[in-house]
Formats: sequence, C-alpha cells, structure tokens
Amino acid sequence: MIELYHYIHCPFCVRVRMAFGALSVSYKSLPLPYNEEKSLIEMTGTKMLPIVKWQDGSAQNESLDIIKKLDSENKLKLDVLDDQERVDELNNLLDRLGSPIHNLVMPYWIYTQEFDETSREYFQKKKEVKRGPFKDLMKNKKDFLKILAKEIMSFQNYLGPFYKSETLTIQDIMIASHLWGLYVLPEFQFPLKVHEYLQRVKQETKFDYHEDFFKDSNIREF
Repeated sequence: MIELYHYIHCPFCVRVRMAFGALSVSYKSLPLPYNEEKSLIEMTGTKMLPIVKWQDGSAQNESLDIIKKLDSENKLKLDVLDDQERVDELNNLLDRLGSPIHNLVMPYWIYTQEFDETSREYFQKKKEVKRGPFKDLMKNKKDFLKILAKEIMSFQNYLGPFYKSETLTIQDIMIASHLWGLYVLPEFQFPLKVHEYLQRVKQETKFDYHEDFFKDSNIREF
C-alpha cells in the first residue's frame, strides 16, 4: 500500500491528503512529529514533507509532483497549471492569504494534539526565525485579521461554486489546504460563502483534518 508521511497542520501535506480522497486512492497515513529528521533524510535526502513511499519502494516529496503522479487521468484538471498566467495568479493569491494565515495560526497549532513539548519547542524556534517571536504575532493579531478579512472578501467573488470553476480542480485543493488551518482560530469566522465552499471541497475530497488522532486504524480507504 502507498504510504504518506506528513504533518497534520502542513498545507502542502493537506494538499496530498485531499488529492488522495478526491481520487479515491487508499493509503497508509503516517503523521510525524515536526522534530523528526533522520527518517526523512534517509528517504529523500532532505527534511521535507509530505513524502509518499510508492508501492515499488521509491519515495517522493513535493506535493504537486506527488499529485501529478497520482492523477494520471487528470481528474483534478492539473492542466490548468500549464498556463503560466494562471499559475502566477494562483501563487499570488496563495501568498496573500498564506502570510496572514500562518502568522495567525502557528501560535495556536503548537498547542494542538499534534505537538508535544519537544516538537513544539523545535517548531517554534524554526518558525520564529522567519516570522519573529510568536508572542509578537499574538500581539499583532488584529492587524493580521484585518489584512486577511480583506483578502477573503475579495477571494469569495471568484467562487462559482468552486474557484473560477463549476467543478473541483487542483486550484481548490491548493487554496483550501491553506484556508483550512483557520478553523483552529477562535477569533476568525469565515464568511458564509467561503465556509460553504470549504465544506464542498471537504465533501469532494473526503477530507477530515484531525482524523489521524481519532481513528483506530491509520489506513485510509475510499
């Protein structure tokens, strides 16, 4: 069986989990603590998740490369990523959403069940190099929420009912995987249209954010 090594919170890992569900590909879910390094380097030469270990024993990271290999029939309309203008537009959107989202949610993520004291300290130290002290992120929460609210209001104008599409595409998986982390934030409430959009993506991808902590089996069958 295909094995997926991933972090629960990581949007790039969530991308692959959503793709597995959307394509009804069964896999073994193997969430790892954030401070795990040795096994990842042994598999692919670098500390980067997600990693998929294919049935032939080979291992691969980079979320979009994994999804392209999974989706040989182009069910997720991966060909939209051949249009550089659309790719630039999508990446720009993800950058505008991703920055305030991660500034807001990272100080909350570290107190979820995914982290223990050691991995929490490791994660916080790594992320504070780029984003500054988490305590300062918390102090500036209102500013990040204001920036994010503006971006979300603009984003919802492109939903019809999916992002610039009547059906689910890879773009929705890339966007929703970032937005989903906001459900951990008590101060944020999605506009109804965006919440309904995320629930449609959830249904289409059979996605359950924290299922790995509550199911007896780590086998995901569709």
